[in-house]
Amino acid sequence: MAIQERVLSLVAKIVRVISLKNVALWSLAGVLALVGLTVFQNRTAIVSYIINGPTVDTAPLSSFTVSAASQSRIKSLVDSDDLINAMVVLNADIRNNRRVPIHWYSDDPSAEKALDSLFSGKYGGIPLFTSDEKNNEGVVGVINGEFTCSEYTAGGNAALFPSMQSRFPYVCRTSLPPYYGQFSGYITICLNRVPTADELINLKTEALNISTEIYFRDVLPSSKKVNPTNPASPVN
Repeated sequence: MAIQERVLSLVAKIVRVISLKNVALWSLAGVLALVGLTVFQNRTAIVSYIINGPTVDTAPLSSFTVSAASQSRIKSLVDSDDLINAMVVLNADIRNNRRVPIHWYSDDPSAEKALDSLFSGKYGGIPLFTSDEKNNEGVVGVINGEFTCSEYTAGGNAALFPSMQSRFPYVCRTSLPPYYGQFSGYITICLNRVPTADELINLKTEALNISTEIYFRDVLPSSKKVNPTNPASPVN
């Protein structure tokens, strides 16, 4: 009787093993079939990738418009604070390594004229990352959601816009939005002088508030593309 039980137990084990192997084989066959179907359906793209290599996304830069309310907010801050000479809002596209100045304002007519001359016609974008290490460090900072301030010559600005060095001795940047994870661009705040510790605290608070407002008011609702025939005009 014991021998019969052992034989039956052995047979049962063999059946279970065979069943598990069949299940595994059928599962493998299903996976291979799915992979084969996917490859077949995307055969043109795969062959193109093998022959031509990866393609570069040349689609227009996804952009947003700085609304009248946001422009008014920027103008009010610049006009009311003698520390601030100008503010510039830039849209950024990491994938295509571009940044586009889409709004700027200064309460100094000569500075605003200089900004107009510098940024008008830049709707194809300015390189985001360049060969300048200082610039790249500054870009990484805003991508990480940091609020940073430095002398104009220390943040890579001098290499990009050397003509502005005499106008803006000190600059600050804050990300759009002012935190990590949804980087859409940044705001540059151009100062007339080095701020005091208290001024820097107040400036950071104002910059983060404006950045948050622009992000939720203008960036999130927008799904438009940059239109080269529709220039961004500063508030006068």
